Amino acid sequence: MQCPARRRAACEYCKHREAGGFGSGRYGGTVTAEATASYVFTISSLRPLIGQGQSLSAVTHFDEGKFSVAMRLDASNSSSAFVELTHKTRDDREGDRIITDRIQLTWTTPTYGGRRWWFVCPRTGRRTTKLFLPNGGWHFWSRQAYGLGYACQREDRFSRLQRRAAILNRQLGGEGWGTWEDPPKKPKWMRWATYERKYERWEQVVEKANEEFTTLATRLLRRAPRKG
Repeated sequence: MQCPARRRAACEYCKHREAGGFGSGRYGGTVTAEATASYVFTISSLRPLIGQGQSLSAVTHFDEGKFSVAMRLDASNSSSAFVELTHKTRDDREGDRIITDRIQLTWTTPTYGGRRWWFVCPRTGRRTTKLFLPNGGWHFWSRQAYGLGYACQREDRFSRLQRRAAILNRQLGGEGWGTWEDPPKKPKWMRWATYERKYERWEQVVEKANEEFTTLATRLLRRAPRKG
C-alpha cells in the first residue's frame, strides 16, 4: 500500500510497516477490521451533540473498560468543529506512549434537508463515518487509511447468504445466527404488513443459501475418492 503522505520524509504508518507492526504484511490478503479487533469510533454517537453546538469533554471505553479514550468535542462553530482524541497506542512496543489527534468535523446537506456530519480522516483527508484503531495501530483513522477490508469480502457465496439470512432473521425477532433458517414468529410490536414483507425477503435468501449449500455439497462429493 503506497503511503499518501509522499511529502513527508517518513510517516508513522510506513515506519510501522517496516518495523513489523500493523500492515507489515504478516496477514494474508486484505486485513479486516474484525481480524484486527479494531476499536471503532462512530460519528453517529456524536451527531446529537454536534447538532446542538455543544462543547464538552468525556471518556469513552473499549474492550470492557480496559482501553480508555479521552474525548474533547468543540462544535460551538459549525465551520471549525472538531473532536480531539487522547489515548495510548495499541502497539505493545510503544509502552504507555500517549497519542493526541485533533480530527476535523465537516457536514454535507442531504436531499431531505438538514445536515449530515462526518469525520475528516487525519491521514487521507476523506470524509468517513467511522474511525478505526486496530491492534498494533497508533491512531484512529478511516478504514481506507489502514487498508482494512470487510469480513464479507472473504466470505464465499453461501456464507454471505447465510449472514444475510441471519440479519433478516434477527429483524424478524429471531436469534440471528443460531436460528438463521428457522422461521421466527411475528413480534407483538411489528405490523403484519412489515412482518410479511421482511419474511418474504428472509425466505428468499434462505432458499438461495440452501441451493448454494446443495451445490457446494455436490461438488465435494464429486471430488471425494471412490472406494475400491
